Amino acid sequence: IDRIEKVLNPRPRHTRFLFENPSNPSNVWACLRTLDSFGIQYVDVIVHSESYAGKAAVNQKRGMRTAMGSAMWMTVRQFGSLEGAVRCLREEEGCLIYASDLNPNAMDVRDLTWDVDCDANGNDNDDGDGGGDGDGGKEQRPICIVMGNEDRGISDEMRELADETFYLPMCGFAESFNLSVATAITLAYMSAVSSRGDDGDGAGGAAGADRVKGPLRPGDLDPHELQCLKLKGVLNSIAQRRVGKAVLKKEGIVLPESLFH
Repeated sequence: IDRIEKVLNPRPRHTRFLFENPSNPSNVWACLRTLDSFGIQYVDVIVHSESYAGKAAVNQKRGMRTAMGSAMWMTVRQFGSLEGAVRCLREEEGCLIYASDLNPNAMDVRDLTWDVDCDANGNDNDDGDGGGDGDGGKEQRPICIVMGNEDRGISDEMRELADETFYLPMCGFAESFNLSVATAITLAYMSAVSSRGDDGDGAGGAAGADRVKGPLRPGDLDPHELQCLKLKGVLNSIAQRRVGKAVLKKEGIVLPESLFH
């Protein structure tokens, strides 16, 4: 229990990742492992049927679902279309969408603006100087980082819909990183520009929370959501998962199936 609370308490809600039609389930699993190690809780995956062709398509899609299901400590959603994913992320959840891409207009990841205030209607209120300063408790836009297919990158549609595209600086002859490495490097840059909301001594508190900046903001989960994740974690830690559900049901406690997905 202590271990579950120690890991889940600092998990952020402000930032999530989206993978657009990845090819290799092993790469997805590696990315989820990396995301978990950086404390990311929320991940979305687009698995568009038309993007998977040939004899290996069925096994590819099945492997993708298996890889997603292996992330028992994370909240992973699957979308069947880019349009559905973007509509949910932008219109329902208010996310800014930053997509990794090598197009000529892409920004260096180090130049991205992470702190963008919302106005009363939930729209951008960025004055061009790096967004909100985190003071005064202004609500800010959550961030969704999009990583494209290992071979093709992001789709033209995603490129058009993204708020910004970015690239990872490289100095060698290679033209790109592999998916899991690119995910790790992106997270490292994000971590470097994120403040922890304390004075360096772990004090934190309300005053510290006002100074939290950047894409990775530990401990900003809704309290009810955090308790649900802890309950899910406890149930998942039982060797035979059905036992936990059965014990609760015997006591008259029936949990929604959504809690287990």
